[in-house]
Amino acid sequence: MLYSPILSTLRLAILIPWILFISSIHLIISLISKRFFSFFFSLFFKGIINIIGVKVNVSGLPEKRRTLFVSNHISYLDIIVYGSLINTVFVAKSEIKKWPIINKLCTIAKTIFVERNNIRSLRNQISLIEKSLQKDSNVLFFPEGTSSDGSNVLRFKSSLFSIVDSKELGDFYIQPVSLSYNKLDGLPLNKFYRPFLAWFGGMDLFSHLWKFLGLGASEVKVNFHKAKKFSSFSNRKDACFFCYEKISEQLNSDHRSLKIDNKLKLYELKFL
Repeated sequence: MLYSPILSTLRLAILIPWILFISSIHLIISLISKRFFSFFFSLFFKGIINIIGVKVNVSGLPEKRRTLFVSNHISYLDIIVYGSLINTVFVAKSEIKKWPIINKLCTIAKTIFVERNNIRSLRNQISLIEKSLQKDSNVLFFPEGTSSDGSNVLRFKSSLFSIVDSKELGDFYIQPVSLSYNKLDGLPLNKFYRPFLAWFGGMDLFSHLWKFLGLGASEVKVNFHKAKKFSSFSNRKDACFFCYEKISEQLNSDHRSLKIDNKLKLYELKFL
């Protein structure tokens, strides 16, 4: 696996015009009609996925509408991956508003920004999520509250799960989704190489993005687990635990598969 600054430059030279082009078209179309939002939303993120060289492997089927998707969080790439698969409104932490380029992606995706430590603000944001679902939109959020290296699932924050207590939304769905980056240049992604794709801790955003753009093709696995109605949960903690268990079990299974693949690769190399 080699990093190429030439590849970084080439991808960036294609990526920036693509973002500007779709953003301009999106702005013009949104002034005329909102009917084509989902089309340009999907086209925008699928274009980015192809430009940056990410292959997305999907298992399971996402619910079509009025669904609260719940996922683990590994990288800024997560939004691009999900944006290429489902038409959804994202929920993200308020700090992202200050990040150049990424905040533009969030604007196109109609992101709801949350301040998790502000109870008054949190109630308003839950109300925004509820209104989005009632408009037949989907909403996706990352209950870990921050990203990790993807080796395990961080503890979920249950505050936003309180939306399941709304009696008006009883027939709406909550669907856990697990995401894991598993290959880079065709090789299983072990713990040493995870930071090339995962973005967490105190990593600088732009240097990480620049290096990522200069790497070869990568693969991500997305699993849509069985959805359940809001009314099937007794409270927010029950819903939070359900999602945490499903996602954790899948990530553990993915990592076991990667370890087996890695051992097989090493075994094959011995006989070359």
